[in-house]
Amino acid sequence: MESPSLLLCKGLLLTAFLLTCWNTPTTAELTIELVPPMVAEGGNSILFVHKMPLNVQAFYWYKRKNPTKSYEVARYLTPNNTTSKMPQLSGRKTVFYSGSLLIRNVTQADSGLYTLLTLNTEMESELTHVQLDVHKPVAQPTLQADNTAVTEDGPVALTCLTEDPGLSIRWFFHHQSLYFNDRMTLSQKNSRLSINPVRREDAGEYQCEVSNGYSSKTSPPIQISVASE
Repeated sequence: MESPSLLLCKGLLLTAFLLTCWNTPTTAELTIELVPPMVAEGGNSILFVHKMPLNVQAFYWYKRKNPTKSYEVARYLTPNNTTSKMPQLSGRKTVFYSGSLLIRNVTQADSGLYTLLTLNTEMESELTHVQLDVHKPVAQPTLQADNTAVTEDGPVALTCLTEDPGLSIRWFFHHQSLYFNDRMTLSQKNSRLSINPVRREDAGEYQCEVSNGYSSKTSPPIQISVASE
């Protein structure tokens, strides 16, 4: 687990990054990028604004295609004093002077179409949309071994069990990616690891990790001991 000081440092770096991303005038259209592109429940999502024009006087975020007061998520009225252009917080949401919107600890209820309404100094308005989908995180897998006390030169098999279908599976040995050798074989979907014959150097702690592309979980470890014949 990361230390509080490291988390604070990351938060300050993120804030500084978003505050300084006010773009110079350009003919390119304003766009919104999801960072990261996919997010699971409990993660953070940034609706990152690119090419926000300098003459914007105010902007509003709505969780709906058409801007309606009852669906307003956040707003930012650009202050005259540049030193006061600080992030504005509302619950789990933070809106930045650059236009970007940070949503912390997202839930399934945060999924939906988000609309950014901008108003410039000539009172001209512009609407830009982005779809945010919050995915269910994967469940933690379990690891089973047909035998945890193995005799050298004998076989052993470990099976990674998960509730979610279609996941990618990785194997770890002593908390590092497992180095496969010619005595090891994997099943077609990587869910079963077989070692035959077992050597003394195979003794230790094994884990498997499942991932669906936007969240991952690692199993509790299993200790395999290897005894001489």
